[in-house]
Amino acid sequence: MFFRKFFSWRKFCQLSIVNCQLLIVVLSASAQTFTASAPKSVPENQNFNLSFTLKNANGANVSLPPMNDFQLMGGPSTMSSFSNINGAMSQSMTYTYVLRPKRQGTFTIGKASINVNGTTIQSNEVSVTVTAPVSQQQQQQSQNQNNPFNDPFFNDPFGQQQQPQVSEEELKKQIKDDVFVRVVLNKTSTYKGELVTATYRLYYRRNIVNYNLSKSPSFDGFWTQEVELDPKRRPTVETYNGKQYNTLDLIKYHLYSQRSGSLEISPIEINAVAQVSLQSRSNNLFDNFFGHSQNVSLTLKTLSAKVNVKDLPESGKPENFSGAVGTFGFSTSLSGKEAKTDDALTYTMKISGTGNLKLLDAPEIQFPSSFESYDPKEKENITNSADGLSGTLQYDYLLIPHEPGEFKIPSYTFSYFDPATAKYTTIASPEYPLKITGQPTKNSTNNSSSNQKDISLLNEDIRYIKTQTPSFEKENNSFFGSLGFYAMSVAPLFLFIGLIALKKRNENLAADVIGTKRKKALSLARKRLSKGEKFLKQNDRKNFYEEVSRAMWGYVCDKLNIDIASLSKENVEEKLLSRNVSNDTIARLLSIINSCELALYSPAASDTEMKNNYSAALNLIADLENEIKK
Repeated sequence: MFFRKFFSWRKFCQLSIVNCQLLIVVLSASAQTFTASAPKSVPENQNFNLSFTLKNANGANVSLPPMNDFQLMGGPSTMSSFSNINGAMSQSMTYTYVLRPKRQGTFTIGKASINVNGTTIQSNEVSVTVTAPVSQQQQQQSQNQNNPFNDPFFNDPFGQQQQPQVSEEELKKQIKDDVFVRVVLNKTSTYKGELVTATYRLYYRRNIVNYNLSKSPSFDGFWTQEVELDPKRRPTVETYNGKQYNTLDLIKYHLYSQRSGSLEISPIEINAVAQVSLQSRSNNLFDNFFGHSQNVSLTLKTLSAKVNVKDLPESGKPENFSGAVGTFGFSTSLSGKEAKTDDALTYTMKISGTGNLKLLDAPEIQFPSSFESYDPKEKENITNSADGLSGTLQYDYLLIPHEPGEFKIPSYTFSYFDPATAKYTTIASPEYPLKITGQPTKNSTNNSSSNQKDISLLNEDIRYIKTQTPSFEKENNSFFGSLGFYAMSVAPLFLFIGLIALKKRNENLAADVIGTKRKKALSLARKRLSKGEKFLKQNDRKNFYEEVSRAMWGYVCDKLNIDIASLSKENVEEKLLSRNVSNDTIARLLSIINSCELALYSPAASDTEMKNNYSAALNLIADLENEIKK
């Protein structure tokens, strides 16, 4: 009995394996299609669904076509299905996007593409006619007429197309005080050279779907250093003008003023998408319970800010004050107390603390005149922390004595201004006695320094009196007719020809700047992607996406000769279309750029997603290079 059951179970497993194999064969033999579908006609003030259905295949990385006439409101949502009708088996995966028309007219949505086992499959194009907006009452009547049940539960329970949409302008007015950006300064009145921190902060009381920086600030009159923010930072709650907001720091800068007066900090612009919850007015059971929301595109701009910068006080200012502002320490050292002539010595000076360290110049020190000295070797270990620039500056002076004797390295005084006390502080280094032994060297009378001025040699200004009668001979060297005469005669001609050739060469190079940029576009893009690959291996997500984004933008900018000031997605798309680049390639480019922008501010991406984006960028650069050359 046991063996009979065992062999029955074994037979069942074998039959199951055979059926699975047959299923795979049937599915693979079925036609693979990728079909787009959308309603033929939609009102201007309604959303509609654009669906792409992939049959009998497993795909990934859907690339949408450019859709300048529609706004992407959401998606994709996915749905898979499997059917077996009279032995005919099929499977499908549907990707659905929610779009909203921007204006009336008849528009064609281009071909989308999807990757299936390394092969790109394209969909068909669909045409959508956008009609005049309809009122809420008309939408409700149409809803009741088309619904045979006219029941609150069956009346479009998901309410995707029947919900009335509120105009964006009206929603923007409603939420203008709920989403904004402002620049937060830690102080508005400072001394020249004192640290000012400028933080650009997003305030919001609505859900933020996405945001990106569209215009960077400028800081005329300031030396700036951007502060690296924690990529995993979370929003905080802040009360502003009596209301509670969620806040998120977008960018932060350390500013050190370089002149006095009223200095202006220019505004920035942020493109953001806010999600607004709307109250349902339909009989829909699900809408009444859950409600629905609408995305609104916003352009947020900060107000300009001003900082009053005061001159440093003249009262008590030391004579050797060189502009150091902050809190510092100062120390010096000498590598030895005794040395021989022509032996090298090192005089080291260290400045440490917090303040405008990167704006300080190397001190000038007067060493003994018989010492040969060189420009100092600078070493810096400076970090840009939350409190500003802090760390150590080190200057190493190389000294070479040329005369024996007793010498002194003089004391040096370092002065700085402390904004906290509004007073100057001076620190003096000690004198260093130094004993030099040995014989004077040839350069012992030199006043050698880093400037290395005229050198005077001994015994060159006094000549001995000759006691014998000199003999004089007349030289019969005529310059006329000599080799030098002919060389000087033809030299101007050759010089003139050379100048013309040089001018022509420079003109050709100047005229071919565009060609040079185009030739270098591919190599520069590959270098940036190679750098991005290193960040990919290090799992450094932020720097990886920054390098990929630079590679994409830099390539199209150089290849299409687009000025940086006019660089935009619309301009790039227009230029590529004029060069007969396919819609599929353009869509892939915009998709990668959008992925990079979103990844910089979205939760951490997986390793697989980063690898896919890197491979897609490599393939896209190659395709663009081939299509633009055609």
